[in-house]
Amino acid sequence: MGTFEIARTLPADPEATFRVLGDLAAYGQFQPLTRISASPGPIGPGWSFVAHTGVGPLSITDRMVVTQWDPGEHFTIVKIGPVLDGGAEVHLTPEGDGTRVVWREEIVPRPGWIGRRTALLTDPPMRWFLGRSLDQMAARVGER
Repeated sequence: MGTFEIARTLPADPEATFRVLGDLAAYGQFQPLTRISASPGPIGPGWSFVAHTGVGPLSITDRMVVTQWDPGEHFTIVKIGPVLDGGAEVHLTPEGDGTRVVWREEIVPRPGWIGRRTALLTDPPMRWFLGRSLDQMAARVGER
C-alpha cells in the first residue's frame, strides 16, 4: 500500500464538519467490519485508539495516536503498528457554504518493503474504502 489523497466538499461549515470527522471513536460507524477501542478523555495530541477491522482470525489491528489537533482546521494521526505504518492528515478549509476536506492517507503494511511493493494492487481498493467512509461522514454532516 502507499499514499493517496481524497478530497470532498461537505455541506457544512468547518466546525460542524470537524465535529463528525474528528469523532475518531465513532469511525466504526463509517467503516465496514470495524470496531474502535478508544482511550478515555478528550481527543487531542497523545490520545490514541485502536481499529479492529475484519472477522475473527482475518482481522487487522490498527493502533493509532493523534499527533496534531486543530479543531475546525486540521488533525494528524500516526499508525503505531504492529501491522501497519503510516498515518493520515486531514485538512478542512471553508468553501462557499461548505467545507473542502482533503484527506491524505498513508498505509504501509509491515514490513515496509513488502507493503510498498503491493501498493499498485492495494491502493485502489483502499482509496475506494476511504472515499466510501468519507461519503458516509459527509451524509452525517448534512444531517446535523
